[in-house]
Amino acid sequence: MPPLSRMFAGCLVAAVVALACAGAEGQDAPPTTMIVLDGSGSMWGNLGTEKLSKLEMARAALRALLPSLRTDARIGIASFGHRRRGNCGDAEVILPPDINGPERLTQPVEKLNAMGKGPLVLALRESAQAIAGATPASIVLVADDLDNCGQDVCTALGDILATNPNLVVHTVAIGFDKPKLDHISCIPRQTGGKLWDAQDAVGFNSAIGQAVKLALLQSGPTAPAPEPAQAEAQKPAAGAPPGLYLSAGLGPTSATLDTPVHWRITKSGADGQPVRDTRAAAVFEKLEPGSYDIEADVGLARARQTVDVAADQAVQVRVDLNAGVLKMQARSTTAAPPLTSPVFTVSPAKADAGDAPIWVGRDTQPEILLPAGDYVVTAQNGLARQQTSVTIGAATGTSFNSMLASGTLELSATRGTAAVPGDAVDDGVTFILHQDDPDAPQGRREVARSAAPAPSFMLPSGTYYVTARTATSEARDQLAIGAGDVVKRALPLSLAQVKLSATLGGQPPTGTAPVTYRIVRLGAEPHEIARTLAKDPEFELSAGQYRFEASLGGSNVIAAVDLALGAGQTQKVNLPLQGGSLTLKRTDTGAPGDIFWEVRDEKQKTVLRSSQPQPTAVLAPGRYAVSSETSTPLMSSIEVKANEHRTFDFTGQ
Repeated sequence: MPPLSRMFAGCLVAAVVALACAGAEGQDAPPTTMIVLDGSGSMWGNLGTEKLSKLEMARAALRALLPSLRTDARIGIASFGHRRRGNCGDAEVILPPDINGPERLTQPVEKLNAMGKGPLVLALRESAQAIAGATPASIVLVADDLDNCGQDVCTALGDILATNPNLVVHTVAIGFDKPKLDHISCIPRQTGGKLWDAQDAVGFNSAIGQAVKLALLQSGPTAPAPEPAQAEAQKPAAGAPPGLYLSAGLGPTSATLDTPVHWRITKSGADGQPVRDTRAAAVFEKLEPGSYDIEADVGLARARQTVDVAADQAVQVRVDLNAGVLKMQARSTTAAPPLTSPVFTVSPAKADAGDAPIWVGRDTQPEILLPAGDYVVTAQNGLARQQTSVTIGAATGTSFNSMLASGTLELSATRGTAAVPGDAVDDGVTFILHQDDPDAPQGRREVARSAAPAPSFMLPSGTYYVTARTATSEARDQLAIGAGDVVKRALPLSLAQVKLSATLGGQPPTGTAPVTYRIVRLGAEPHEIARTLAKDPEFELSAGQYRFEASLGGSNVIAAVDLALGAGQTQKVNLPLQGGSLTLKRTDTGAPGDIFWEVRDEKQKTVLRSSQPQPTAVLAPGRYAVSSETSTPLMSSIEVKANEHRTFDFTGQ
């Protein structure tokens, strides 16, 4: 954010917060609220096409709201159906109402579960008892169905309100059909609360945010406050020269801004000519009589108005920007300091999928001015991400306090073992992170990877599967990340040094045929991890079982050995190739190119094909079938012995 904009937003937020605080001070007593969350088994289902279950959506929404809760409010949490299957007595006040809700509720919210029946009425009774006649008092009920334990909530409310006459119950109905929604609407009718019909994630997040806000800031329906008088523009002094006097405000009743506004004045009409383009809190402009279009913008807020200027008159215009301030910050936990450089994005609530956000910023506590309306705000730091819906009101300040429930994972790799780590591996290591995902083909999905020597990841709390991989080695681990944790993990690659070589007949191979080396990792699923044509190659391999192979050119001369390698070992592995050289000859074939040779081994696998008159090859010891295609075809058999060179002359056969 530019310094001037930051200064403006800071001043504006200070003014808005001061007004909000003044309103808060006027309340007689901090509110008492119980949040009651459905823990029946159906909460593991999905809401429409949403990928997250209803329970996971509820946990995420509450997690997002915790940092913004008033610390002086007495807040508790209850659930039902969350501990035992098929038990209509399973309702529990997990935490009774008390102050310091953001800190107290963090752990219970993360442990919320869904399992059994839905004794909703019993949970309301026990929550009302926990409130114990406090005032102002309310319950925020979040449920995906009516009570299925034979209790009617509308009837039960009579008993509950008899001992808690001032109790207000706000209800977030998740995915209700119309008959059930009509039935549960008795709760707001009897208690003066509000009912939200949440049919998707955006609607749910908005509903639970509004419900918590109502529960913590008002005890029930109140008489509407009288509307204040319309704020007036700054009037020019008596005797002021004729012209246009401009000023701006955030709302119809707000104070006039004393910070810079971007003004554009153009002559009205299709070919309107620009008259003035300037930045100032207030503008005076001498204009010819006529009609003019006035445009004012600050931040992302913009307003347009047409005014008529008369001769010899001072015309005053106050432009209403209809905008408010959004202040954002993100923390890894409720008790942690704000993150230094998270990424915030802001999009209109009704934006189409794939639309670019209208604002993106990376700052500790950015403040921006937005037109009044509904928005979706996202905070992201690394892979930790939180999204919520906010409503911006004219001339008001709105805070988005994100609690990402994230931790930091710092990875490295070593050459040794867990007991004796050894030196760090600074090059050639790729770190890969996976998480469980029942929708993925293998039950897990990759969430991040890095080739940095010592990468650091910001991750949502959860369990992760970590792999450190080089071209020829690998180490795996499973670890848990909690909110606020800094987990440092060095993955031991348990490396062994291996140098390969090959001989043919006891001597280093000579000639034009290269030696190909191949390494196969043995186990439940054997797989090749390395192949090279290098002479006497060296490898660093993780401890384990391996097969080492050497093959001569494209021939069937192959040597292989299986070895178990231990961490820290240094092995020299020689692979003795056994083969014999042969030349095939036939001089009664006529012109060159009139012959085609084919040699097959005892398994009928072709090991040599050639159209040369006298081909030469090195083959593994054994018996072979030889055929030649000429005007007089040939079929014969030969035997190749190790370390021998033989010429087979088939002339005349």
